[in-house]
Amino acid sequence: MGKNYYALVAGLPDILLEDKKVLYSSAELRENLSAELQPADFKLVQLLYMPFDHQNFLNRYFKRDEEWDERGNLPRDTVEQLQDRKSYESADLELLPDYFVEFLEQIHGEEGTDDFYVAELQLTRAYYEHLEQVNNAFLRALASYHRTIGNVMVALNGRKHKLAFDQALVGDDEITAALRKSRTRDFGLANEVHEMEHLIQLFEGKDLLERELRLDRHQWDFIDEETFFAYFTIEKVLAFVQKLLIVERWMALDAERGKEMFNQLLNDLEAGFQFPEEFTLGYGKK
Repeated sequence: MGKNYYALVAGLPDILLEDKKVLYSSAELRENLSAELQPADFKLVQLLYMPFDHQNFLNRYFKRDEEWDERGNLPRDTVEQLQDRKSYESADLELLPDYFVEFLEQIHGEEGTDDFYVAELQLTRAYYEHLEQVNNAFLRALASYHRTIGNVMVALNGRKHKLAFDQALVGDDEITAALRKSRTRDFGLANEVHEMEHLIQLFEGKDLLERELRLDRHQWDFIDEETFFAYFTIEKVLAFVQKLLIVERWMALDAERGKEMFNQLLNDLEAGFQFPEEFTLGYGKK
């Protein structure tokens, strides 16, 4: 049984309320969690931040003029060491996930690609393969959700614009097989993908920003469903991190909607705790 993080989870609303910037950044949260969580649990949290490491590395390896994302786990000097083939060979790789080390060996090897988008897809695929094996049911479910939704949107967009999308799909399962072969409206996935028709309707909306908002609300609801019976566990912490990442995205896209999501996150934390009987007895909660 995993460690119970009662004090940490119960204190999350206070963390948000006390922050003067309205939004408590996910980078700051990760730093605080590093001191609060058991090492194995903190590694699970770090996996949620790895996509930012992917982008930081790829942007520098391919010399793209993109800003450094502070949400990545790896410091800038480490990434700069990894981007160079000679310095990479002497780098300490023990703290990196296995899939990332394997990707580095591949891109610095003879079969390494010089195409940013090919490398990005290779790293994304490796990331999801890694998440499928992680020892946490919620993280596996979240990864499967992200991969499925992403693949469905890629397929719908490819079909709409008559683009070849087979090679852009991530994973190799019944869902990706159907997306590649089926010509029906729902790709024959009405029973395999939850709310498939709803996802199609979201895609067909003309307002792209509204589509993104509704997709993120769909993800928010999924997270709530998956952690409904998680009380003060690592799953509740992971859910909070993922929701905060959604909020940050909307603070950048649309500040007003971002604030609405921030308030929803705060309200969920303040009013959404369901205390099991042992907490009622042990902590005097009513």
